[in-house]
Amino acid sequence: MPTRRLAPRYGWAGIVPFFVLMAVLYGALNAALDTTAGERERGSLEPLLMNPTSRLALVLGKWGAVASVGMLIAVLSCLSFLPGQWLLRSETLSAMFRFGTREAAWFIFLLLPLAGALAALLMALAIRCRSFKEAQASATVLVLGVSLLPLLTLFNQEGEAPWHLWVPALAQVTLMGRVLKGEAVAAPDVLLPLAVCALLALLLGIVFVARTLRSAALK
Repeated sequence: MPTRRLAPRYGWAGIVPFFVLMAVLYGALNAALDTTAGERERGSLEPLLMNPTSRLALVLGKWGAVASVGMLIAVLSCLSFLPGQWLLRSETLSAMFRFGTREAAWFIFLLLPLAGALAALLMALAIRCRSFKEAQASATVLVLGVSLLPLLTLFNQEGEAPWHLWVPALAQVTLMGRVLKGEAVAAPDVLLPLAVCALLALLLGIVFVARTLRSAALK
């Protein structure tokens, strides 16, 4: 009987993880492109690099700003579903969509590391571009990939696979799906995506972008 109880609870609410994921991605997109390729196009990046500030500190500041935007949107997106519960007058709809403070807290906890990783990936793609439009074209590949990854959980008839938790975005959608179903989320399943996101943010958002700014001829 637990299956019958959990299925209605999940219902069409399964689209919620995809919605908040794309909100975080598009929220960080413009900030990441503007602080890299956008400044390069406007000619404001060269004067900035002439300051007696290390490239590492500069990149950390830019990445922190972009990641903060993505994290803020993650929090606002998750919390925005809570007032929606008050507008559901139908008992059937209320049974199909139960998104309370527990689900919101889990979603935020899972999305914050992803916001930092996406900020790093977007900055790494845009740092070599010379214009905002060129950076947008480069980021399209990432946007497309992130938007298609959650479909694996919908069309995979065999259910979850262990490797899903190794793939950013797919791991978060998988775990958020478990939360909506009311299933328990084990600590190792949470720590693995967290470590992957932290590694991506470190290698791409800090090391790669800092080295690119140090070696590139900005014209």
